[in-house]
Amino acid sequence: MKKIKVLQLVEDLKLGGLERVIADIALGLDRKKFEVSVWCIARGGEIADELKEKGIKVKILGILSYHNPIKILKLAYLLKKEKPRLIHSHGYFASVIGRIAAKIARTPGIVYHIHTTFYEKIVKRNIIIERLLIRITDKIIFISQAAKNSFLPHLKFNENKASIIYNGVRDTHVRANLEEFNFKVATVASLTEHKGHRYLLEAARIVLDRIPQGRFFIIGEGPLAEELKQQVSDLGIESSVKFLGQRKDIYKILSGMNLFVLPSLREGLGIAAIEAMAVGLPVVVTNVGGLPEVVRDGLSGLIVPPAEPALLAEKIIAIFKHPDKLMAMGRESRRLFEEKYKAESMAEKLEKLYMEIAGM
Repeated sequence: MKKIKVLQLVEDLKLGGLERVIADIALGLDRKKFEVSVWCIARGGEIADELKEKGIKVKILGILSYHNPIKILKLAYLLKKEKPRLIHSHGYFASVIGRIAAKIARTPGIVYHIHTTFYEKIVKRNIIIERLLIRITDKIIFISQAAKNSFLPHLKFNENKASIIYNGVRDTHVRANLEEFNFKVATVASLTEHKGHRYLLEAARIVLDRIPQGRFFIIGEGPLAEELKQQVSDLGIESSVKFLGQRKDIYKILSGMNLFVLPSLREGLGIAAIEAMAVGLPVVVTNVGGLPEVVRDGLSGLIVPPAEPALLAEKIIAIFKHPDKLMAMGRESRRLFEEKYKAESMAEKLEKLYMEIAGM
């Protein structure tokens, strides 16, 4: 059987959840059936370099805007020359320019992957563009039921075009040892407003009043870094909160923790929570987007309302009062990862979808 040529399109491949998912797709697809390459529309990044080292074809195009028709035509020319059987686009920018160019180039299959939930800051112009592009899109992939439900009223797409495929992560076989009981709490997220760090820090102040030996670790970078560090100083918890920046050794860091918290105000699914589950950590998440689909409340972790630091603190303290329950939650968290969120499972579902679009 001739290999199906699949092209992954994304704006860039810096370190991040969406970018990591794309890497796992590119590395996870069966190379006997698929010829996979990744095109970065604007620029590369650390994950682009990693994929190159692992033998994946990566092309960086340097296109920084889709407002210039010449840039769209340039991409269409490259697609026509490459002749992929289908393109799989990720993120708004790459998916706009990618789908227009693919239509011009007469690419047979077009897949659009939505990695977030709808939120009110999406401008009306973007919604109009999306409604038009949905008509030339063969399949829309959502990362959670919540993501699909949030976009359906706005994009008004035919539900037959939609598929839900949960993100998966690779299993590095690193495990947290919860029997070595300590009070270390981690979060992994870009330091942006919708990730809710300020509420976690307010909760940390309450927790530390009750459990002074506690330690909180903030992993990630972003525009709110200095503001959040100032908040830590204002709260007087500098000695108990560590900012670790952007890290590549996430699993190693998480393996030294006892609890993972994702205090988001908006979340499509929560790839960081899944990484914590892979390590076997109990996970506390907010009741937003796809997060309640990831965590089983009271079994693998806890679900709390967003932006309520006092309640978040109460739940964190409650978990650490019962080490046996904490360990049981960690085991269930790991079991759920193995059942639903492995990168292999995601790749298998995508392969089936690609074959369907290709008529094979």
